Amino acid sequence: MSTLALSVLLIGIAVGLVAIGGLGYLVYSRPALRAPVTIMLTASGVLIAFTVAVVGIAQASTQGGGGRPGVTVAPAGR
Repeated sequence: MSTLALSVLLIGIAVGLVAIGGLGYLVYSRPALRAPVTIMLTASGVLIAFTVAVVGIAQASTQGGGGRPGVTVAPAGR
């Protein structure tokens, strides 16, 4: 990963942690909002899991290994 991509990732994580902390404070000060915030955090978790899966698949496909069309790969270990 490039330095720019890592920087964007770290900034995104920092903003996410601040948002989760703010939501925690909001739920603590107003208990009536517990159900909507729980639903929103669950949906956010599913979205994050989906994003991580897509990024992982994209990185795995770009790492090569000779799987591109027109490239002959020698058998390993023979």
